[in-house]
Amino acid sequence: MKAVITNMRQCEVVLRDMIFKYERIERETKEKFKEEKTRSRKLIHLKKIKTLRYYIGQCEMKIANCIHKQYALEQLEVTRMQIDAIKASTSIFKSFSKYNPVEKIEDLQDKMEESLEDLSDISDLLTTSTLEFDEEELMQELNELDTGVEQIVGELPEAPSHIPLLSPEPLPV
Repeated sequence: MKAVITNMRQCEVVLRDMIFKYERIERETKEKFKEEKTRSRKLIHLKKIKTLRYYIGQCEMKIANCIHKQYALEQLEVTRMQIDAIKASTSIFKSFSKYNPVEKIEDLQDKMEESLEDLSDISDLLTTSTLEFDEEELMQELNELDTGVEQIVGELPEAPSHIPLLSPEPLPV
């Protein structure tokens, strides 16, 4: 499979080289077309340019097809790998179920579910806060803070309520 993909890539490289060559010839032919004086020679150059454009388009289409086929082959390779993995896992399941009856597997599944629940409970315990506060102490502290604020407010002088007059002379500094 990998050899086929490599061959497709080589084909793509050859086609790109051909496009490069055709484009070079096209540029040269366009120059000859511009330099040519006779109508019949210009017609020949024009036909050559049209032919080159056609084959450049063909090469581009073939490159697109090569790329498409490369992708398809790569997908087939991935599918093959998946099938191999499924075959291997199937044989492992067969040998496992041969030595482990279905009841034992169901018991293991039940134990696994219980363990997951326990793990979830432990995780919840670890994420919750373990700090506990005595509500009475908090209320007493809050009351003390409230009375302290009232005392501080009571000690402050009264704020002025009149608008001061502006003096015409500047104040000494």
